[in-house]
Amino acid sequence: MNEKILVIEDDRKLRSGLVDNLNFEGYGVTETWSAELGAKVWYEIEPDLVILDLMLPGKSGFQLLYEMRANSVKTPVIILSARGEEWDKVRGFRNGCDDYVVKPFSIIELIERIRAVLRRYTPEAPISDTIILDGLGLNLTNRELTSLDRIEILPEKLVELIAHFMRNPDRVISRRELLTKVWLLDPDIETRTVDVHIALLRRKLDGGSYEIETVYKAGYRLNRL
Repeated sequence: MNEKILVIEDDRKLRSGLVDNLNFEGYGVTETWSAELGAKVWYEIEPDLVILDLMLPGKSGFQLLYEMRANSVKTPVIILSARGEEWDKVRGFRNGCDDYVVKPFSIIELIERIRAVLRRYTPEAPISDTIILDGLGLNLTNRELTSLDRIEILPEKLVELIAHFMRNPDRVISRRELLTKVWLLDPDIETRTVDVHIALLRRKLDGGSYEIETVYKAGYRLNRL
């Protein structure tokens, strides 16, 4: 996989999380934070897909998309927006977007939407939806976690959580990193969601070949037993 993706998003933390996850999936990612810079980079690198936020400083994402389509630029575009009203979505599609994703969103769902859009333009591209470690497998599409011939169907957020651990085996992952990369939240937010989901994930892994270890004052680590 070597498709080029341009991310135009002014929220630094969200943009960083998107870039990290897309890089891991094998995409070549370029990032920028305004419509003016976005248009310049868009013409320069000719990306295979653009992820476009609507609420940008200065010119809006709607305006940028309209202008690019008016100039016969056919690059597929996925809009990201906190505006989830029907008219906003209709306006996005009328202006030429290929998909419209409302914030907050699931990283795994967004990646699947990216794959779906790219398939329409490059249907021959092979798609992998499985992460495999020795003795542990995760099917992202079916949400199936396989360990020692036992299959667990996981809720969506647990899929995202275990996927992040499986992509970083034997590395201590901080609570701040999990909030940023998995939940796309400000790492300084006061919330127990990481603790709750870690406890749920441990139950799913119980009796298998891996465990989630708590590393004192550092974070968590996925270990093979």
